[in-house]
Amino acid sequence: MAASLHYYGVPLRPPCHPSSSSPHFHSHSQCLFTIQHLSTSSHLRSPIGKILRLSRQGTILDTIKQSNETENPSLGKANNQLTCVMKFGRSSVASPERIREVAAVILSFPNDRPVIVLSAMGNTTNKLLLEGEKAISCGITNVETMDELSFIKDLHLQTVDELGVERSIIEGHLERLEQLLKGIAMMKELTLRTQDYLVSFGECMSTRIFAAYLNKIGVKAHQYDAFDIGFITTDDFTNADILEATYPAVAKRLNDD
Repeated sequence: MAASLHYYGVPLRPPCHPSSSSPHFHSHSQCLFTIQHLSTSSHLRSPIGKILRLSRQGTILDTIKQSNETENPSLGKANNQLTCVMKFGRSSVASPERIREVAAVILSFPNDRPVIVLSAMGNTTNKLLLEGEKAISCGITNVETMDELSFIKDLHLQTVDELGVERSIIEGHLERLEQLLKGIAMMKELTLRTQDYLVSFGECMSTRIFAAYLNKIGVKAHQYDAFDIGFITTDDFTNADILEATYPAVAKRLNDD
């Protein structure tokens, strides 16, 4: 994870994101959510303007960059502005235990109001790609018994159970995922556009789980899917570029909510 960059200049490689003409998704999709306030007694904080380099375990390795801005620990709260972006990769959210550790890292910066960007849990993206390929030839009646689908269902349902959040936050996504795979099996085809949509399920579920867990422990968090928040890309499926119009659109949406 990296507590990186001020929000107003962040070239995020998104999530599940749409094009200017039609909704679609990127193969390395990530979803966002904001933390409205941090209710914690910790006295540690991340000085605004610093970019931190962290290990996969979430420990701070060093400070990469310090901006020329004057530090003001109350800036985020006083102006109700988002202060930084924190990115956590797949190994950081691979299990309920790792999710709790990531939450603890975020809570160690009580004066920040961050945007959190998450990858899918563990090997979810690889499993999604593999099950998409297998669905082409497995036959519609065999989709429900695919090992990869069972793995994804078990991982996410066990995670919400262990974290004490409602299964309903991801059950709809699991149902839609299974229906998508059955559609692939029926058509015997996996287009690049469908592949982008397929892999987006990982981030859509991981962000919902994490935001629900933060709210459960008393940290107000709002989850966003990038395709609902203003991301605009080219139509180059699996390798789309983000258009400049994305940045003001996303900034306005996040700051208005």
